[in-house]
Amino acid sequence: MTTTLEHAGYNKMTVLYPEEHELLTPGQSLKDPHAAAKLRLQASLWLSRAQRELHDAIFLRDSSDESMDRYCGARAELDSAEAWALLVAKALIQPD
Repeated sequence: MTTTLEHAGYNKMTVLYPEEHELLTPGQSLKDPHAAAKLRLQASLWLSRAQRELHDAIFLRDSSDESMDRYCGARAELDSAEAWALLVAKALIQPD
């Protein structure tokens, strides 16, 4: 599954979610320090993007249904990104 981002003044950009890059759980994909750094970066980027989308949805809000849908979608995306970041963090601190 992919997500398509579209903001006023920006081009559309379609990217894979981090969990689609790693079909296994984060702990199973941490074989070396390079893989751990890559996974941490992916989680960080997804979390930053989700926070920015929620920020945009909050400040571009009006009374329309489309605006409410955008806000709800952004909130759900942020929840998913936070959950993935927590899984990654737990995988990084657990000893093998």
